[in-house]
Amino acid sequence: MKTCLATFVLLTLTTPAHAFDCAKASTAVETAICADPQLKRLDGQLSDAYAAVKAASTPPEQKMLARSQKRWIAEREYCSGDESGVTACIAQKTRDRLSLLLGAPESGPGPGAKMVPLFLVQDGTTRQWDIDMALLRFADPQTAGEKAFNRLVDGILKQAKLGPHGEDTHDMVYAMEDTLSLTFASPRLVSARHDFYINEGGAHGNYGTDNFNIDMTSGRRLAIADVVDAAGAATLTAWCKTQVDAERRKRVPDAVDVPYDQKTRDATIAETVRNLGSWSIGVGEITVSFDPYALGAYAEGAYSCSFATPAVKALALKGAPLP
Repeated sequence: MKTCLATFVLLTLTTPAHAFDCAKASTAVETAICADPQLKRLDGQLSDAYAAVKAASTPPEQKMLARSQKRWIAEREYCSGDESGVTACIAQKTRDRLSLLLGAPESGPGPGAKMVPLFLVQDGTTRQWDIDMALLRFADPQTAGEKAFNRLVDGILKQAKLGPHGEDTHDMVYAMEDTLSLTFASPRLVSARHDFYINEGGAHGNYGTDNFNIDMTSGRRLAIADVVDAAGAATLTAWCKTQVDAERRKRVPDAVDVPYDQKTRDATIAETVRNLGSWSIGVGEITVSFDPYALGAYAEGAYSCSFATPAVKALALKGAPLP
């Protein structure tokens, strides 16, 4: 299958629609939606947003949008067994998807310029990668910050392994998945979380998170020196270490064969806290994410620590671009 940049969806929202007919609900998740008025309202809003995106798109874009939505609906079905409860799971997934279609941030007043969803989906076989990208970008970038953000998104798109790859996958389907969400947006600061997954053979795929924290005035990606001084960074590192150590004791209380000694883990925590590419910034909370293998065995899963945003602001430099 030949896929090109023309299949990317760069869209606006205009036209309403209606949610699915509950008389035709056929899955556990659809039944749960129809049984809960709040979920039904959310699903209706999502359907309206989807229809508006579709109405503003070209036929190739509609095809890409439909592929993406079909995959999202299939993934939503896993909520039927989610430990947080089917209702909470559906609500969160629907809100996240709605934010993507609307180009809206999870927190903050918004960047002041329109952001639109962008999709790239390629069905995988043993001869070509399975690609699933659901991203955001500025519709008409004018400022340094808007152009810088779009360049970062373009960098993600360039990593897509499109078309036949010519490799012997031993009957496996290699896969890439990328999602982008705005955790905070204002005319001064945009914080976007990029979650990725890649499987190119081996025992398992690999996943991780990186973040774009952009000073929208200058177009620069923020560094730790833009936010706190050395003493503030040390305080944040100590807070993070306390959380990570406590979480690790819960996950592996009897671990004997640990891949890294405490000194190495402490150095990794300090380095990661000081890298704003690890920070997901929101109005209420800032999360620092560690990739798998960073602090322990892959089976332990990825670690993270979080700080209340007001607490970080209390340590911050004067004029630091925080929410």
